[in-house]
Amino acid sequence: MTCAFIIHLVTTFFMCGVCWFVQIVHYPLFKEIGETHFTKYINENYRTAWIVGPIMLLELGSGLWFISEKFSIFFIINMVWLGIIWVSTFAIQMPLHRKLSKQYNHKHLRLLVRTNWIRTVFWSLRSVLLIYYIINANFSSDIF
Repeated sequence: MTCAFIIHLVTTFFMCGVCWFVQIVHYPLFKEIGETHFTKYINENYRTAWIVGPIMLLELGSGLWFISEKFSIFFIINMVWLGIIWVSTFAIQMPLHRKLSKQYNHKHLRLLVRTNWIRTVFWSLRSVLLIYYIINANFSSDIF
């Protein structure tokens, strides 16, 4: 396995785990904070970006690095799905976080939880795809 693939694999699995945690635990608990403390909490919540931001960049960079080494339809699909995650993050989830950081809004919170399924599903699909790739890779071939 190449260094790029290993980094990509680890960062993808990490982000898949984070996304499931956020989807099942973190975002649903937002509704328990209450309107009084919500904006303070959500603004402090931006610390999460210091953890996931660098990992997402490593995931993207290692994916591009690996695809430049081993160009295949398999990794095209992998990177298209990663692109969907990035578009969802910057076009949907981040704007909703910004709105919620200014004022609690039940509709925006519900939309955040619902639309985060996009990222959860695609990180899960990408993880399964990478596992499938590893299981079906012929280690004597040039796949890795």
